Amino acid sequence: MIEIDPNEQVLRIVRKHWFILLGDLFLLVICIAVPFVLLFALNLLPFGELFSFSGTPAFAGSFFLFAWLFIVWMIGWTLWTNYYLDVILITDKRVFTIEQIGLFRRTSTSFRIDRIQDTTVIQHGVIQTLLHFGTIRIETAGEGPNFAVPYIKNPYDLKKFVNEVHDRALERSQLVHTEKDITKESA
Repeated sequence: MIEIDPNEQVLRIVRKHWFILLGDLFLLVICIAVPFVLLFALNLLPFGELFSFSGTPAFAGSFFLFAWLFIVWMIGWTLWTNYYLDVILITDKRVFTIEQIGLFRRTSTSFRIDRIQDTTVIQHGVIQTLLHFGTIRIETAGEGPNFAVPYIKNPYDLKKFVNEVHDRALERSQLVHTEKDITKESA
């Protein structure tokens, strides 16, 4: 869980682009279609001679169909959860990233906004350029690894916004230093 200071203001919440869900949804649609194709193919074969059930083959087919659809539903729910809970949270003092990995594992990172040294946007290919998504990489003044999040929507707008917030944070810190210097000289 992220704890934000009471005097800290959330400025923007950014999620990944919707396009990354299309590949997963395509696979889910194929997974939904597989049992119907198999049931159709098995009806063409002498199914009763291959397997013996105490009930009718329709009951067995229905059971396996609903079990398969339940599994596909759970996989789809996990994919949606991973997509929706991957977030960049920008406040007036810090940047947070939350990466959901599966249902029960999450990685959270944060750094102060005034520690930013460089912001880079990387877009590969025609699709990322046309649909306006890509990777944003933020380098900080520290020994930790650089911060990179792929598939962010409107990465150039986010870069501009982060740079503006960074500039405001630097101006605030310079004002504090200037006021402290003036009070020391007058004393």
